[in-house]
Amino acid sequence: MLPVRSAMRILGPVLAAAASLSALGAAEPASYYDEVRPLLQVHCSGCHQPANKLSGLDITTYEGILKGGSKHGSSLVKGSPDSSPLVSLVTGKLEPRMPMGGAQLAPEAVDLLTRWVREGAEDDTPAEAKAPQAPTEPPEYAQAPTITGMAFSPDGSMLAVGGFKEILLHKIDGSGIEARLLGRSDKIHSIHFSSDGKRLVAIGGTPARFGELQVWDLESQELVQSVTSTADTLFAGDLSPDGKHAVFGAADKNVRMVAVETGEEIYKAGHHEDWVLQVVFGIDGKRIVSVGRDRAAKLADAATGAFQENVNFLRDKLYAVARHPRRDYVLVGGEDRVPYLYTMDRPRALKIADDSTLVRKYEEQDGKIFALAFSPDGSLAAVGGVSGEVPVYDTETGQRVSSCRGHDGGIFVIAFHPDGKRLATGGFDGVVRIFEASSGEEVRSFVPVPLQQAESASDGQDAG
Repeated sequence: MLPVRSAMRILGPVLAAAASLSALGAAEPASYYDEVRPLLQVHCSGCHQPANKLSGLDITTYEGILKGGSKHGSSLVKGSPDSSPLVSLVTGKLEPRMPMGGAQLAPEAVDLLTRWVREGAEDDTPAEAKAPQAPTEPPEYAQAPTITGMAFSPDGSMLAVGGFKEILLHKIDGSGIEARLLGRSDKIHSIHFSSDGKRLVAIGGTPARFGELQVWDLESQELVQSVTSTADTLFAGDLSPDGKHAVFGAADKNVRMVAVETGEEIYKAGHHEDWVLQVVFGIDGKRIVSVGRDRAAKLADAATGAFQENVNFLRDKLYAVARHPRRDYVLVGGEDRVPYLYTMDRPRALKIADDSTLVRKYEEQDGKIFALAFSPDGSLAAVGGVSGEVPVYDTETGQRVSSCRGHDGGIFVIAFHPDGKRLATGGFDGVVRIFEASSGEEVRSFVPVPLQQAESASDGQDAG
């Protein structure tokens, strides 16, 4: 038995700490939704998500963590951090240590995971956040949202514009809204009609939550496919010439192809080293070109996703690409403010990332380039970006044909009408503007979403 003095020397600090905790109150339990989920999203979801389940593990949901992977089974043994692979893999108790190939988690991050598991590893995700649903009523707008997705129907009678959790179909004659298609995604980054006008494919998502591809039947105005992918929004993509496949880029550096009718992911191609911001099909649908923040315009086989070569000479980050409607030419632009026209077919012996594919470069813009578009016959090319001006060029000569002005802020999307005589633009100010392509004259402009009426000056004032 220890002498009293020795016992107090050992137990004193423990009792003092307990007294301090009692005085301060018990520490708040670790939160899965507010603390653990964001931690795993940053460090783990790149390799363990629905489209990329290494070792069969999806860590983007609580259910996926609980289910675990093919190697260790469930990632959690509630109440026992030492028996939970989720903790053992980040501490190095199990090999290989996670995150694989990345920096070890900070001690406070490991402590958070350990504490959460010890406390029971409960899921405190709010009910409204577990399964985001499409709204049942159209959203109300106090101000116009930024426009990032827009397209004309093949017959030119409608203009589809992306809003907040919806796509608005406007009659091009200005007589009003034909329909409001309500979906889950906060933001739509590209819209595409099938060639027969019966289907509409929209690509977007909710930042830091999920990416989504929507397929709409326009006759019934019903959502026939909703394909979620990655833990962040999807970026601009394209619809294959036969309408059977959609391709798009994402912040996880991958290009994905999805079957429109079934929603099946055909492949995921990881050729880029940074975010993939836009993807287009070649004229026959057999090849794709993707661009991103790694400066590369990458050519790949559309059927398999197999990388073929870099189309361009690497200069600066690329934000936009458009494919010529009658030739396998692509127009690219981005950080360095110059639009470059490239052929997808290298005219001499293969030498990746040189400029032998360059057909023409156009004049330097007043800011970064975010949007590019060809007229239906390919004779005109329009460029939009930070400056808010949209110059229109003769594709063959590179000469400026007209300038479309009027926007307050950057341009993020350009769409030519099927007649080739008009083009629509949208961007930061939330206004759709339609111009004559040959002259740059504005035909009409409108806010595509219904705005709430401003409250009267007397509303909210104290009586008397």
